[in-house]
Amino acid sequence: MKLSGKIWLVIVLLLVGVQGVALAVYWRDRRNLEALFDRIASPSLPPSEQAKLIANYLEMKSADTNNSYFLLPLLRFLRATAWQAAKEGGDCADRSRLMVALLQLRGIQASKWALYAPNGSPVHAVIELESEQGKMVVDPLFDMWFPRPGGGYYAIQDLEQNPEILRQRVLGLRASGEEPLGWAVNGYPLNRYVYDRVRTINWDKSTHMRVIYRVFYRFMGEGADRISRPFFVEWPSLMSVFGIGGLEALLLLVWLSLRWRARRRRATEGPLFVTPASQRAATPLGALSGRALSKDCSTRQSSK
Repeated sequence: MKLSGKIWLVIVLLLVGVQGVALAVYWRDRRNLEALFDRIASPSLPPSEQAKLIANYLEMKSADTNNSYFLLPLLRFLRATAWQAAKEGGDCADRSRLMVALLQLRGIQASKWALYAPNGSPVHAVIELESEQGKMVVDPLFDMWFPRPGGGYYAIQDLEQNPEILRQRVLGLRASGEEPLGWAVNGYPLNRYVYDRVRTINWDKSTHMRVIYRVFYRFMGEGADRISRPFFVEWPSLMSVFGIGGLEALLLLVWLSLRWRARRRRATEGPLFVTPASQRAATPLGALSGRALSKDCSTRQSSK
């Protein structure tokens, strides 16, 4: 095998090895989260009650951003895993990731949403789940949800269309003086953490994300704000597996392209003409001598 081929093989084996480690971490974290959820809430409870108990569990955890990362510092941009958030706590995004991951383990549909401040900057994250009474919004940082007066819960769309729902809920909890929930909502910034502008994905994380959003918005309009989040985005381990898979596909295309170009170049140049050894061996010795004598005579004639 040529040196270049060995290098390609080593790179692919390293990538496959990282994928294997990532999958092992995913299954380990999944088992740990399933065991934790069994301790937090019984699976026989309605989805809304399970979500509330998760929010209660997180109430005493640190609310600072979780600076843990998956596997390598290079992957820090993927943020802390759901299991790391379960152990150490985290900010609104970390808690939302954990809540979504836990609910999905029991087949409860849930998704994270990004809230934007009036100045257009992303400032907060909440989740919306499919409860037994329809869609339900839960704020895992403030341990808050929005019950309807006649039963059921308010959804993202309701809060987006009627800002008074949020205001009345926060003011009501503050007035009730409930502990520790009432204490937590005292710090809720009603002028910033609003539902006037919400998106399923925070497209402002990086420049290339903003470019992608502009492309989507050009073709989909406001539908770009409602794009369904892929299930694996709350699992950094799975994001790594799929990301490396894309890199492997790209490397395969490059390798096939290089081989195709090399074959085409050889075909275009064509093989150099060389008299086969078998043909040289079959030529009579007398013929070779005659040609040599003829050449010698021609040389002498021209010299006279």
